[in-house]
Amino acid sequence: MIRRKGLLALLLPFALLLGGCCHPPVKEISLAKAQLMEAREAGAPLYAPEKYKEAENLLSQAEAESKKECQKSWKTVKLAQQKAKEAKEAAIKAKLQARVEALKAIRRAQKALTEAREAEAPLYAPDLYQAATNLLEEAQKDFQRESYLESKKKSDKAAQLALKAKEAAIKVKEELARELEMEKRKAKPTTHVVEKGECLWIISSYPQIYGNPLMWPLIYWANKAQIHDPDLIHPGQGFTVPRDYTTKERDKAVHFAKHRGPWSLFDGR
Repeated sequence: MIRRKGLLALLLPFALLLGGCCHPPVKEISLAKAQLMEAREAGAPLYAPEKYKEAENLLSQAEAESKKECQKSWKTVKLAQQKAKEAKEAAIKAKLQARVEALKAIRRAQKALTEAREAEAPLYAPDLYQAATNLLEEAQKDFQRESYLESKKKSDKAAQLALKAKEAAIKVKEELARELEMEKRKAKPTTHVVEKGECLWIISSYPQIYGNPLMWPLIYWANKAQIHDPDLIHPGQGFTVPRDYTTKERDKAVHFAKHRGPWSLFDGR
């Protein structure tokens, strides 16, 4: 028993000495910090946030362990270095891809604005067109600053606004065209008295009527009560000339005129 106690007493200083031989990984922690800085400069917080956060947490853990759990801190700091390196590599790759996508988005927005301009959006939808133009300019500035994610976001929005501007311009022009057409129709006669030698074809061809001989079925259908045969009308008959017809009705009339055989008595609509 005495010998055992003596042996323990002899070994205890060596055990304490060995336990105190672990030096905190000061240089390794400094290296990990430098690697984390490189990852940050490569854009890891934005382009590889999860990997960057993991490396950051491991570094903090290693620093805390170096004060109380020396051996463990060495393993942790090595892992922090590895994760910082991975974060940097992932960020570089993701940033390059983001640059490609941002450039594509800028080109899409430019194309959309060109189409809007061709649709006369600056004239008929100026607010939408200007908003799209401003956003694209901002996107291009972000691209120059290498803010690729923000650049793409603004370019996509610019393309959407440009499309809306184009559609709005087309709609406004169509509405104006309809209004102009209605004004023209109102300025033209709404009735016609048949003169000798006239037929529905001739009447329809008059500039003041329709200016298109194939639109004669419109007159026929509007006056069927007194036109029993569209090929047989009489001088003195007074016909209503429709002015409120739709594009669909006009096309139907032209189709009817083109495909109706000559001398077809009692045509039905």
